[in-house]
Amino acid sequence: MGTLKKIRFRIPWGLVFNLFIIGLTVFLIVFFIFSEDGFIDLLNSGIKINVLWLLLAVFMHLSNIAIDAAILYLFIKESTPGFKIRNAIVVSMVGQFYCAVTPGASGGQPMQVLSMTRMGVSGANGTAALIQKFLVWQFTLTAYSIVAMAAKFSMFVGNLDFAMWVLTAIGFMGQIITIVVLLLASFNKAVTSKVIGGIFRFLAKIHLMKNVDKKIKDLDEALTNFHECNKALNKNKALVVKVYVLTFIQLTILFLVPFCIAMSFGINETNDNVNMFDMICAQSYVSMVSGLVPLPGGSGAAEYCFSQFFGNFFDAQMIKSAILIWRTITYYATIMISLPFAAIRKKKNSAPADDDSEQHTDTDSGLAES
Repeated sequence: MGTLKKIRFRIPWGLVFNLFIIGLTVFLIVFFIFSEDGFIDLLNSGIKINVLWLLLAVFMHLSNIAIDAAILYLFIKESTPGFKIRNAIVVSMVGQFYCAVTPGASGGQPMQVLSMTRMGVSGANGTAALIQKFLVWQFTLTAYSIVAMAAKFSMFVGNLDFAMWVLTAIGFMGQIITIVVLLLASFNKAVTSKVIGGIFRFLAKIHLMKNVDKKIKDLDEALTNFHECNKALNKNKALVVKVYVLTFIQLTILFLVPFCIAMSFGINETNDNVNMFDMICAQSYVSMVSGLVPLPGGSGAAEYCFSQFFGNFFDAQMIKSAILIWRTITYYATIMISLPFAAIRKKKNSAPADDDSEQHTDTDSGLAES
């Protein structure tokens, strides 16, 4: 008898995870539409939805994306004068898509760097600009959330059950750790090099990395280029002030989306339960807590946080529909409008040219190249 060969079965965890996320997303959408007091029941209840307010909510979110592209343009044009606003729009949309579909928005910045290198921006310049942009976002969001909690402490405490306290602790700690790590990487080359070099050597010892000396040498060169670009960005004080102001406006516009949804349901602003400032504060908290949940779009956590904090503004008949519309505008629709930009352009030999045709016809699959 011949020997039986062992058949090794490897579980495709990536596929399993993707199927889980798809299943969770479909379940949530179906739940918010068809469950009791869901969207169907809202439509059948006779409540008239003001479409103009919903269009304003959509406009708010599109304005958020437009400001994101403008901030990116301001950062990149400092190091790459040939970089144009149309390039910034494309790169911003690439980031919107990959942030939405990857765990913890982890795929957005790497794919944006890849996209910019295809447009002639050096990897060091692109990385430095994106880290600076992300630091500005994290600082502004964290400060926004702290001020909101201080201003509306009683409202926040009244909505924090045990699960929300845990999410709050994770959210704040995650924000602080992220800021500290990025500051360290941005301003202390020696420590960053030692930490990453140590990780590389450890991986080499357990046979998970080869040619470790060459990789460490390449790392040192990349860090040197990155820190030079980073210092150049920080010397422009006017740029720093400008991007912080724009980011504050961007966040405020984004946080107004739930208020527009409330108005579309006919909830009068003069009602004691509905106040624009309160809703901005609540949304800042929801964004801070759910932003670091390691699932694409913070799926599940975002809906839970919204239901906990906006249950004070929307009654039981409206809250599920409010969540559905909010997620559709700020998440599902973002995926759809940014999907056409998911393919990454071929690498160009120099900084972006003035010729539009070369920029827009020279495309292929970014995933294949990366």
